[in-house]
Amino acid sequence: MGATNSKSCDVSIIMSPKWDHREPWTAPAYVCQYLRHLGLSVEFHDFNIQLFNICKEIGFEHIWKNSAYHQAWLKGDLNFLSGFLDLKQIRGDVVGFSCVGTNRSFSLHLANEIRLRHPKKKIIMGGHDLYFESDVGTINNRLADAICKGEGEHTLRDVMERGCDNLESVPGLYIPNGNGWKLTEDRPLIKDLNEIPWPTFEEIDDLGVYEVQDLPLTASRGCIAKCIFCNDRIRTPNYRTRSAISQVDELQYLKERYDTEFFIYNDPLMNGNLKIMRDKAEEIIRRGLKLEYGGNIMVHPRMTDDMFPLLGKSGLTVSILGIESGSPTTLKNMRKYHDRDMASAFIRKCKNAGMRVELNLIVGFPTETEEHFQETLSFLSENSDYIDCIVSAATFNVAYSDLWHCLDEFEIVTHPESIHNSWHTKDMSNTLDVRLDRLSRLIDHAANLDIMNVRTDYEIEEGTPVNASKFLKQYMSYWNDDAAGTDEQRDEALSTGRIVRKQMQRQRLKHKALEACDKIGMRRHALWLRHQLRKIGVR
Repeated sequence: MGATNSKSCDVSIIMSPKWDHREPWTAPAYVCQYLRHLGLSVEFHDFNIQLFNICKEIGFEHIWKNSAYHQAWLKGDLNFLSGFLDLKQIRGDVVGFSCVGTNRSFSLHLANEIRLRHPKKKIIMGGHDLYFESDVGTINNRLADAICKGEGEHTLRDVMERGCDNLESVPGLYIPNGNGWKLTEDRPLIKDLNEIPWPTFEEIDDLGVYEVQDLPLTASRGCIAKCIFCNDRIRTPNYRTRSAISQVDELQYLKERYDTEFFIYNDPLMNGNLKIMRDKAEEIIRRGLKLEYGGNIMVHPRMTDDMFPLLGKSGLTVSILGIESGSPTTLKNMRKYHDRDMASAFIRKCKNAGMRVELNLIVGFPTETEEHFQETLSFLSENSDYIDCIVSAATFNVAYSDLWHCLDEFEIVTHPESIHNSWHTKDMSNTLDVRLDRLSRLIDHAANLDIMNVRTDYEIEEGTPVNASKFLKQYMSYWNDDAAGTDEQRDEALSTGRIVRKQMQRQRLKHKALEACDKIGMRRHALWLRHQLRKIGVR
């Protein structure tokens, strides 16, 4: 995937696996569009979808689709898949990585490969998973020239204007400092989002490589709510939104160019500004656009009854509601804007307007008791006729939210090995085991109500071992015996497989050598020597 015909270009943007295989991602699309807006040549490499399609062809797509492999991606067990990529495709003088939790390890692995092969290329990283100092603190600062904190457009502009050098004065960057990183200074947020060009996705040669022909959009940043458990609000503070006209111009352009059937908004919430939401719906109807869209919607106390049919008429067909709990006490402690009765009424209004209603739920909030949990179950029973599915259920993550600064107030004891999930209250009334038991009962209850389509946060904490040798054996067998491609395609695939086999053998030898050094107390010296050799290009 690329958008330039020259032998080189200014910037290469990379999306590593694992990420959604069904559609492209908005973050790199925004980056590519803004770089073009600056007059720079840019190419996009969606290595996520490239590798997904390679694996799908040999029957290994489950490592994307089955959440049991989540830990394998996080820990780097699937980094060997990089051997199936042609890194010679990367033509940019500057290489940018868009990082999320599930592709962080793979992105760092690729950055290392690029450093070894092309030491003169500049590497910039950014994304949702590289915001807090603790996010970047464990990254080897040899792997990147800078890491962008938060919104990237203006930061990238300043970086490119300086030719990726002398970055100390650029706000919004983590830059190498000794053996670690230092933040230059926080960058002010972009005030007017209408100044940022929306993505045209022209960096993608063929949208047909994705599983569905939907396109993801973002119309706003930040959130008007103050939920005590949300760390997204910390990463993206201060609610801002584009104008209704800008949003509808984007929808019309993409609909006409790609004949897109459905647009999913990745905003924290779509109804943060009710006037713009209404104006947008009316403008879609006025232009006669036939399209469908959906996204996150909060139970907003000021949404009037007439808005729901208007939104439905404009094409809003999917509403994802952060209900979180059916307990009035828990909702109050969470600092949600709604109560139980408001949530019930809102769900019904969405459903009666023709929308698909999907819920996000949380079990195990620190103050949640068994009685509170039972109120959530009864809430689902009372509203099941108006709920299409529970799309997400979480066992509660305390890290980096407002709650993170209130651990004593809520009597939370965190566990250093897993600050996200493995916490308990001091009186042991709320432990991980308690939360998992409630989660299991929630799933059973929702299944009995036929509203279960859930991804839980804890199932992705349990790892499934990946056998790289088994994968390679199936890959070679497929291309030797079953593949329907040309002889040239077969020869190229088998050659790639042999190269990957050698890489895996070399990696096993390195591992054994380090184990041997461990036994004689020389591991630290061996790692130092390897680092020195890499600095002069010896692998």
